[in-house]
Amino acid sequence: MRRFRVAHVITRLCNGGAQENTFHSVRLADRDRYEVDLISGPTNGSEGSMEETVERSGVAIQREPALVREISPLNDLKAVQGLTKRFKEKRYDIVHTHTSKAGVLGRLAAKRAATPIVIHTPHGNIFDGYFSPWKTRLFVEAERAAAKCTDRLVELTPGGVDEYLAQGIGTRSQYAVIFSGVDISPYAHAIEMREATRAALGVGPGDFLVGGVGRLEPVKGFTYFIAAAQRIAEADAGVRFIHAGQGSLETELREQAAPLGGRMTFLGRRDDVPDLMAAMDLLVVPSLNEGMGRVILEAGAAGCAVIATNVGGVPDIVQDDVTGVLVPPKRAGEIAGAVLALGSDPPRLQAMGEAARRFVMPNFGLDRMVMRIEAMYEELIEEKRLEP
Repeated sequence: MRRFRVAHVITRLCNGGAQENTFHSVRLADRDRYEVDLISGPTNGSEGSMEETVERSGVAIQREPALVREISPLNDLKAVQGLTKRFKEKRYDIVHTHTSKAGVLGRLAAKRAATPIVIHTPHGNIFDGYFSPWKTRLFVEAERAAAKCTDRLVELTPGGVDEYLAQGIGTRSQYAVIFSGVDISPYAHAIEMREATRAALGVGPGDFLVGGVGRLEPVKGFTYFIAAAQRIAEADAGVRFIHAGQGSLETELREQAAPLGGRMTFLGRRDDVPDLMAAMDLLVVPSLNEGMGRVILEAGAAGCAVIATNVGGVPDIVQDDVTGVLVPPKRAGEIAGAVLALGSDPPRLQAMGEAARRFVMPNFGLDRMVMRIEAMYEELIEEKRLEP
C-alpha cells in the first residue's frame, strides 16, 4: 500500500470555520497513508490570523504569494501558474481546494497539472451576503465551469447541496456531504469551569448571559444581534450580552451597542471559546448566510442551546424547538422574542442544551470528520484505479 500525496489549498488562514476545517484535515491526516501539504495565500484582513496556531502544531504552511481573496487578473494568473508548477513538481495524487477563490484557481491549476483526483469544499456559498451582484454572478459562473473538472464537491450539509444544484453547479452524483467537525475534548472541563468563567466575565449569579461568537462582518448579521439585545434589555434587566470575535464592523457595532452600556461586552478575539460557550445561557447565531455554523456545534458540545437564523445549512444541524430555535434572518424582533421566551422557561432551556450536547458529542468530532474525508479519498483512489 503506497502513500498518496495530497495538497490542501486555501486562500488565507484567518480565523474562521473554513480555515479550522482545512487545518484539522491536514493536522489529523493519516500520515501512514497520506503525505499532506497545506498551501495558502497571504493571510490578511480584520478577522485575525490562525497561522501561529497552525505552525505551532507542526504543520508547515507553503505560501503561494499571488493567491489573494480579491479579484485581481494579474495575481490570479500568477497564482494559477504558481500552483500548476507546484502540483507538477510534487506530483500530487489529490488536490483538495477550500473556499471559492482558491477553489476556482486551484482546480484550474490541478487540471493543467493533470492531477488525478480533484476535490473542492466550498464551506458554504457566496450567493448571498458577500459580494455585489455582478461579482456574485462571476463567481457562480466560475463555480459552474470549475465543477466540470472536479471529481467531488463536498458540502457541509444536505441543504448546501441543494443550494449549489439550484445554481446549476455540478451534478448530484458529484456531491458528498461531510460536516465540519469541532474539537470536543475541551468541553467537559469547560462545563465544570462554568461558574468560574462567568465570574471572570463579571456575570452575576442571577444574570442571564446571551452571547455571540463569530467574525464581525456583514454576512454574520451581528447588527441584528445588537438590535435584539436593545429590545431584550428594555424588557429584562437581568440579561447580559457578550461577543467574541473581530472584524471590519467592530467600530460600527460598538457604536450601535453603546446604549447598552456595561450590559454588552465585546471580548475581541478569544482562544477560550469552549469556556465562553459553557458560560453562556444562550448563543445567538444571526447569520444572513451560513454553510453550517460550526459555532452551533461548539455551543452544543457545551450544552448551550442556540437561537439561529434558518439560512443555508443551519436547519440541518439545529433541530427547531429541540436543540434550539430557528428564526428568519434580519428579524431582530424575533430573536429578542425567542431569547425572552427561553429565558423565562428554564426547564425548556435546560432540556434544549442537554439535547444539543447529546446530538453533537457522538456525531461531530474532528476524528469523525477526517475519517469521512479520507474514506472519500479511498473511494476516489479506487474509482481512478490509482493503486494496483
